[in-house]
Amino acid sequence: MKKRFNRRKSSQEVDVDITSLLDILTILLVFLLQSYNSSDLKLDLAKGMELADSKAREITKFAPVLQITKNSEVFLNNKSIGRLPASGSMNELTVALKTQKENTAKDNASKRANQKLNEELINLVFDKDMDYEIVQRVMNDSAHAGYSQFKFIVKGNY
Repeated sequence: MKKRFNRRKSSQEVDVDITSLLDILTILLVFLLQSYNSSDLKLDLAKGMELADSKAREITKFAPVLQITKNSEVFLNNKSIGRLPASGSMNELTVALKTQKENTAKDNASKRANQKLNEELINLVFDKDMDYEIVQRVMNDSAHAGYSQFKFIVKGNY
């Protein structure tokens, strides 16, 4: 005894609406792309440690501009000071920065009542191939002159 099943061929086509499914998948894709991080760096901060805030996109306040060229020539507000020595600190730079700080303090004495000015900020501009040792020395000389906040001026790609 063999049973035969009659298979009926349906003459109607079935339509499935997948619009809502595509909407959900699109939202899911956007969420996953937003939360994706391609960096391999994983940083666990020590307890009680806080990271500094970036002020890179804030408008720069007036501050002296210190430029160091590839040939170790030093310019403060586009005036040549001299050359960095091969090692050690540059006394001329420290003296020029202290003089600049004193002049800025005198000029801003009247403005200080109206607004808070940051007299400890200095803008640093280095050649892109500058050695880190020179950057460190210039920052050290600037700190000895009273500038404790540094803003590095770089070329942006945006």
